[in-house]
Amino acid sequence: MALEVGLTNSSSPSLGAPEGSGWVAAILCLIIALTAGGNSLLILLICTQPALRSTSNYFLVSLFTSDLLVGLVVMPPAMLNELYGRWVLARSLCLLWAAFDVMCCSASILNLCLISLDRYLLILSPLRYKGRMTPCRALALILAAWGLAALASFLPTHMGWHRQGRPPAPNATAEAAWPELAPGGQCRLLASLPFVLVASGLTFFLPSVAISFTYCRILVTARKQAVQVASLATNMEALQVPRTPNLAASTSSENRRFASKHSRKG
Repeated sequence: MALEVGLTNSSSPSLGAPEGSGWVAAILCLIIALTAGGNSLLILLICTQPALRSTSNYFLVSLFTSDLLVGLVVMPPAMLNELYGRWVLARSLCLLWAAFDVMCCSASILNLCLISLDRYLLILSPLRYKGRMTPCRALALILAAWGLAALASFLPTHMGWHRQGRPPAPNATAEAAWPELAPGGQCRLLASLPFVLVASGLTFFLPSVAISFTYCRILVTARKQAVQVASLATNMEALQVPRTPNLAASTSSENRRFASKHSRKG
């Protein structure tokens, strides 16, 4: 995730890619194709198979969508940045690309948080899960996650909050829109420390703490349930074992009585 959008000067003034970058470009294109193709197939699979259209899979589709956007929108310009050592696209796309980068990565982390919450409710209260996690509530949580990711990326960069407390670049002019693309410049998100702390806290650290908490609770609950199942199985075996000798003894006693009765008649 790009945490800094700005421009750094490159030592290479030419627009051509450096020599020997063909293999790097091929590998990066393969990674982009696998990212986009894999997530597209997963989304298509869930959407076309009725058996997979469950409430839990709504969160998976949202996660795959965020990763798909990373592969389609974020990774290709990043590849060009890597190959050419500078921003070669339109000047106005630099800040837009950086905002998309922050939004998609933030949405991915928030979707992982929602998935952990969904698993938490399913494991801890399976009988009340369907009543708590309805399709409407799942969609509302997904929209909230994407809304928070968009607010943490597009709104601050559009309003210039990421620059508050940071000294302006030496080559920036008062009328130039930030970030300024100088010749040979590379697009980077040069954010101020308060913006980085607030944005990363809302979209990374808090979701990470929530994910850790929910999965720890799931692990503890799963272990308790495993112990209860093992104890129940042991008790069932203990109840079934004594019944076999008793049944055999009862059958043997009935056979002796039957034989004794017939011997007397004879």
